[in-house]
Amino acid sequence: MLIKHFDNPILFYKFLKERVGIFFREAEQRSGEGIFHCVYFKDDKIPPSVVFEAGRKSCVSVFFNEGNYAVCGSEAKLKEFCGELVKFPEAKKLAWEILENLIRYKKENFLLCYNRKILPLGLKTAIMGVLNVTPDSFSDGGEFLEPSKAVKRAVQMAEEGAEIIDIGGESTRPGSQRITAEEELKRILPVLREVRKELPNVWISVDTYKSEVARVCLEEGADIINDISGGTYDPEILKVVAQYRCPYVINHVKGRPETWKTEPIIYEDVVAEIIEFFNRQINKLRQLGYKEEEKLILDPGIGFGKLPEHNIEILKRFDEFRTLGKILMVGVSRKSFIGIILEGFLNKKTEPKERLFGSLGALAIPVLKGAKIVRVHDVKETREFLALLDAVRTYDGV
Repeated sequence: MLIKHFDNPILFYKFLKERVGIFFREAEQRSGEGIFHCVYFKDDKIPPSVVFEAGRKSCVSVFFNEGNYAVCGSEAKLKEFCGELVKFPEAKKLAWEILENLIRYKKENFLLCYNRKILPLGLKTAIMGVLNVTPDSFSDGGEFLEPSKAVKRAVQMAEEGAEIIDIGGESTRPGSQRITAEEELKRILPVLREVRKELPNVWISVDTYKSEVARVCLEEGADIINDISGGTYDPEILKVVAQYRCPYVINHVKGRPETWKTEPIIYEDVVAEIIEFFNRQINKLRQLGYKEEEKLILDPGIGFGKLPEHNIEILKRFDEFRTLGKILMVGVSRKSFIGIILEGFLNKKTEPKERLFGSLGALAIPVLKGAKIVRVHDVKETREFLALLDAVRTYDGV
């Protein structure tokens, strides 16, 4: 006897057909019956009796308290539940919202296109290699401040397997101070121009939250804007992104780097708050005429205004971000919460560069739960690690 769990209807279909021997048409029709979900939402306008009646008729479990609902059942039964909900005029919108979230959650493959480049995402996890051209970044500050060294490092990362090179000219470590756009461009542009010449087919991302820096770098050939503030530090950057219709990383942040060490960091539900933030910023882009939502990349911002327990919860619940239907990215490389965990569990103090194995361990869960891009310092080691992880993740044996 085996107890099996499926989170993919395609694999459950294959299991029914190949192992149980169910005729392929029936297996296809019933492939959603083996995928279990719990849908959580808040609604104080729809009468609870409506939700309970729809739940009773579709044989799903419904839990309710003061406007909070949890509806649990197989994917197939949840679709039946929505079919019952739409019979009530006041619940039609909710039914469609649940169905749309289920559809987005199931999306596995994406295609990022810009500047005549195509990056397929899904079967293989893409690597964004970190290239800090700063004197004060937490891990490698000053190491690649000289343009020639930075370009050499970019070429090395590309050879090691990085699909994207992320160039950053301003440190955002806790306690760091802000610099002007002029100073940031002075650091980035010489490197960007040379990397563009040396690596014409590699994606170049610029790590900036400043609209002026983003505009200039896009003109110079950058492909992606990676904004650690998600458009909150300089809202004008959203207009630049909409104008250039470029790929854009919306990173969640709470507070500012210069005050993270002194201000309290509090969340009621860290994942729910991040999802609300993503929806809010996506809507702002829509209002500005940005229609290329397939180019949006969402990063929950590990360490950006989060305590270690928040970071762990984000990694544990990473699959919940899939309901947004966008490309997901994660960056855990060498971060302080890894050092805290290593010290707590192993009584071992570590410097950022000594956290390779901890960084790889922290990557595994989000990649298995839907991250399509990982932002790392150690490209070679990460590529080998992902080769094995992706092989297991995408294997379709049942």
